[in-house]
Amino acid sequence: MHYKNLIAITCVLITLLSCSSASEVCEATYFGGQIVNPRQKFVTLTKNEVAIDTFYLDKDNTFLAEIIVDKEGLYGFKHAIEFQYVYIEPKDSLLIRLNTWDFDESLVFSGRGSEKNNFLISLYLQNEKDEHMFGPYYKLESKQFEEKVAQAESLNNFLYEQLKESGVPISKKFDELAQVAINYPLYLRKEKYSWKFDNPHKVEDKLALSNTYFDYRNKVDLNNEDLASYSPFYNYVNNYLYGLALTDSENRRITLKNRLDVIIEHISFEPTRDMLMYHALYNDFRRSSQSCSVDPVGLEIFMENCTDKEYIDKVNILIDDCNKITHNTSLDNFEIADTKNNVLNINKLIKNKESVVYFWSPEIISPNMLIKRVKYLEKEFPNIHFIGINLNPSPYSNVVDHKIGNQYYLTKSSTAHNFVKSSEPRTILIDKRGVVSNSFTYLSSPYLAKQIKKLNSQ
Repeated sequence: MHYKNLIAITCVLITLLSCSSASEVCEATYFGGQIVNPRQKFVTLTKNEVAIDTFYLDKDNTFLAEIIVDKEGLYGFKHAIEFQYVYIEPKDSLLIRLNTWDFDESLVFSGRGSEKNNFLISLYLQNEKDEHMFGPYYKLESKQFEEKVAQAESLNNFLYEQLKESGVPISKKFDELAQVAINYPLYLRKEKYSWKFDNPHKVEDKLALSNTYFDYRNKVDLNNEDLASYSPFYNYVNNYLYGLALTDSENRRITLKNRLDVIIEHISFEPTRDMLMYHALYNDFRRSSQSCSVDPVGLEIFMENCTDKEYIDKVNILIDDCNKITHNTSLDNFEIADTKNNVLNINKLIKNKESVVYFWSPEIISPNMLIKRVKYLEKEFPNIHFIGINLNPSPYSNVVDHKIGNQYYLTKSSTAHNFVKSSEPRTILIDKRGVVSNSFTYLSSPYLAKQIKKLNSQ
């Protein structure tokens, strides 16, 4: 591995850290590091899910940049499809090092400000481990379940006490973030546990839970503006609102309208409300068993209440993509090119074949996950013709070309660009006649296998 540049960067940071407080350089804030086995040529720094800076990797896959940080807070950094948080204070000099083959588990911070960030990633990994362990606990009696929650809380607090005892200065703002990171994943599990009852708001079901079971809700500000995009906070709020929609629904069947009505009623902070509504609509679309099904009632509520133009534009683009290819119509021909740049047309490839055409990009799906999924489907359905079309080919996605056959990309003039503007990993099912049997599904859809079987039996 190439460590020379990382060592050089570290030396620069050491120099910065040791400079006098009167030095102008010491007033600056730095962010850098090394990405082992990179999947693209850059790292993006974000704030509240908005990209604010981009850092390009050098030949040794390292980067270092001065960044503008007026006040401390939570940021994020993204590389390909992977994302993680970084807490930055003015004058911090932070280095990251990670291996994309094991992104979260390999992430280590160094430099000024590293201790707090190493605590946050350790807590994140501990909560991920606990989440897998908690599966059987949801079958326990409520008293036993609460004991398991208390044990997990104790371990999380122990990790935080270790950080504080190390002498690292803890600001009020970081402490608030740490309390959310410690407790909100546990609050979420308590919400999930309550769903096992028909309606935890009814007297008979409340008797199954202690009088203090939901006391933690009094500590939660659903409209916290600083934490809107922080996943422990967002995941808790999303699941809490799901539970409310569940209890308000008929026969425990939640509609998109149920979800959106509850979000609008309880969330007043527009960025959080818009984000929750957008994800609710998109998730409803992705989980549908129908071809290109956007709930018209839910869509109307979304359009009337969403104030974020970017979300509205994304939904409109998705709908436009849907309308360009429809169920039970012949697939319009379009150009593609193979890995040797030979130009072909799609109709020639699928002629007289039951086919699954899946669009993908390394920006939205891991190449390794794609390989695993497609190989499984090819084994399950050997008579089906699987065709992969990479929307964003790059050297980092070449592994797919070597592991899976029938890989292509769109030519610049291909008319297919007109129906993949949303960049969603769209999958289209086509019968022997060249007629579309499902115009928009996903390789990950739980209904896909059943739909392919139906296609195969025609």
